[in-house]
Amino acid sequence: MTEMAPSDHGGFRPNAGRKPLFNEPSRQVRIPLSQVDTVVSFLAAYKDDSAKASNPRAMVSGPPPMPLTAYVSKVPAGFPSPAQDYEEELDLNSLLIIQGHTEATFILRVTGHSMIGCGIFDGDEIIVDRALKAKEGSVVVAVVNGDMTIKRLVFDKGLPVLKAENPHFADRKFAEGEELSIWGVVTRVLHRV
Repeated sequence: MTEMAPSDHGGFRPNAGRKPLFNEPSRQVRIPLSQVDTVVSFLAAYKDDSAKASNPRAMVSGPPPMPLTAYVSKVPAGFPSPAQDYEEELDLNSLLIIQGHTEATFILRVTGHSMIGCGIFDGDEIIVDRALKAKEGSVVVAVVNGDMTIKRLVFDKGLPVLKAENPHFADRKFAEGEELSIWGVVTRVLHRV
């Protein structure tokens, strides 16, 4: 019987294996292959906390204006009325992004039905500003024990509660040792008609 030479494959080696983005335990999650790059980019931006323009979910820094022609007069949702001849151009960037917050503004797609009471539906896109400070009543994107969710932030006896806007979903209160961080404040919702 011959003695096998030690292998340089397998087993423990210092600095071997995947490099974690975060310095904490992890959990295996199944992600569709088509979404891996997006999730990795999102996590890298979350860790970096700077929302660089290279992140595919960040709004592009200094985007070119996107003018749309709009009538100044209001459009009635009841009986029609002839529109006036006066027009002005609107820039969607200035309409949707708070001035100076471009680098901290993201668009996320909502999944689920817990926020239908405030007009946020499954498949809608939300505009999230990470530079805003959440306050009582803000609709926020929160990270709870490592998982993202969208809810309304309220306080009960000084403690934060994430309130669903659907009576079929329970409010989320927090036990000792659970982690909650507010990732950003929702400023707009975009949905198809």
